[in-house]
Order: sequence, then structure tokens, then C-alpha cells
Amino acid sequence: MPAKEQMSDFPFPFDSAFFERLQSLHLCSRRVFSGRLNAMHISRKMGAGMEFADHRPYTPGDDLRLIDWNLFARSEKLYTKLYRKEEDRNLFFMVDVSASMAVENEKFDFTRKLAAALAYIGLFEMDRVFLHGFAEGITAALPALRGRRAIIEAMSFISHLTPGGRTGFERAARDFIGRHGDSQGVLLVFSDFLDLDGVVPGLDILFRRGFEVLALHVVTPGELRPTFLGQWRLADPEGGRPHVEHVTRRMLARYRRTFHAHAERLQRHVRVRGGGYLRAVTDTPLEELILKELRAGRLLV
Repeated sequence: MPAKEQMSDFPFPFDSAFFERLQSLHLCSRRVFSGRLNAMHISRKMGAGMEFADHRPYTPGDDLRLIDWNLFARSEKLYTKLYRKEEDRNLFFMVDVSASMAVENEKFDFTRKLAAALAYIGLFEMDRVFLHGFAEGITAALPALRGRRAIIEAMSFISHLTPGGRTGFERAARDFIGRHGDSQGVLLVFSDFLDLDGVVPGLDILFRRGFEVLALHVVTPGELRPTFLGQWRLADPEGGRPHVEHVTRRMLARYRRTFHAHAERLQRHVRVRGGGYLRAVTDTPLEELILKELRAGRLLV
């Protein structure tokens, strides 16, 4: 299917009931990111804030309004209440728009819907959200979005992403660092990660610059468990000359072993470096993936 037709067929992704369920979710981070704006995320820095954290003995100069007089009445000792200070967070999205994402129709739409759902959660929580499409480098980007009024703009940007071109994840990572290398935050990468040579170097570039990377590995049932046998005309959607191949059961078994080994290496590489990984299979209902699997993987609470 041509990319423009595919783009025009992409609907506004959710109904109001699903949006309401998303509003109760929170994108997790293993780290604390400092900022200047008030938001809905709690840092470990203590100060005047919204959430009580602990007590410490009173010292001269402490704000008298922070003394816990109830505790004083019980212990006859002065303690100062400590609060967790709320700070803002950056959420960066990199959505793979290379040609391989459009080989099976459901893969690209599924990817965009997943990205749209997580962007919605971030904007609803008042994060700063940065959206990017990438293939062989960054191909599309929006300046920072913030707040619930920006949700329509985010949905429109994601729905108009168009697949095409070769994947160059290492170059895309360098382009991203060129734009955001002085920032901190959580980086969500939505991809089939079929750039076998560029994935690991690209991820290492992002990790070295301090980003917390969450890899959303989008695959189709046909990629996981191909069943076609016999003579086929095969072509790489991102280049290369088509050729005829007689596919045997032994070839499919070797393919499956290679595919799963690649996915396991990717998962291990991301997690060893402190990131998160989730395999998102396109025949999984989106609500189940978001409300169950992402929560089970502690990427959402």
C-alpha cells in the first residue's frame, strides 16, 4: 500500500473511554531529572512541595511552619517535616518511519497508536514531550509540547508520519544528540530494530549522553513465526535486488533462531545499561499492551 494512502487511513487513535483510562497512568523513570517548572513528578530533592517524605531533627534557621507540632506533643522534641519537591521531566519520542515499518500494514499503524497513547500520558501529566520520526537520520520533529492543550497537535503529528527510506539508527541517534545533547530525560524508541549493524552503536550513543532509553520493539506475528513455504520472490523494502528463493522448513527454523537471538541481544544490551525493553507484538490488543504488559514491565504505573 502506498505510504500516502496508509497515512490517510490512520484514524484518530482512541475513543474517549480509553483516553480516560490512560489518564490514571504514569510513565515510570528509574532516575530523577531536575527542572525549573512545576509538574507532577517527584524528585528526591527535599524542599517545600506537595508530598510528605520524612522528618529530621529541628535545627536553628528551619522554617517554623515546617515543624511537626503533633509529633512535638507526643515526643517533646522538635522535628522538621521534609517534602519531596515536584519537578518537570522531558519525554523524547523517536518513532521509526523507515520502509520496513510498512511492509505489513498493521505494523506502522500499531506503532503510531502506541506512540500516541504514551505521548498522551506524558502530556496529561504535564511533561515536556518532544516528538521525532526517524529513518536514516531524523526525518521529522516538533518543538517541545507541554500540557493537555497540546494533545491534538501531538496526535496530528504522529498520524501524519509517513514511512519510507532506509533505516540508519546510528545516524538518527547522532542527529538526535545534535538536537538534544545538552538535555536529560526519558527517550522512548519505537522500532522494529532491523538495522542490525546500527542499533547497538546508536543505543550506546544515547546511553553515553545520559538518556534513559526505553526500547519498544514492535514486531508482527509473521516476523515472529513465519509460515510461508515454497518458492517466493523476496525483496528488501529498504533496498537490494529482489531474488527468488525456495523457502524450506529448515530455513524458517534458522530464521526464527536468528530473529529471537537478535531480540534477546537487544533486550540484554538495553537492560544492562539501565534502560527498559518491551516487545510489542501487533496482534496484542493495544489496551492489553498498555494497561497490562507495560505495567507488568514497570514502564507504567
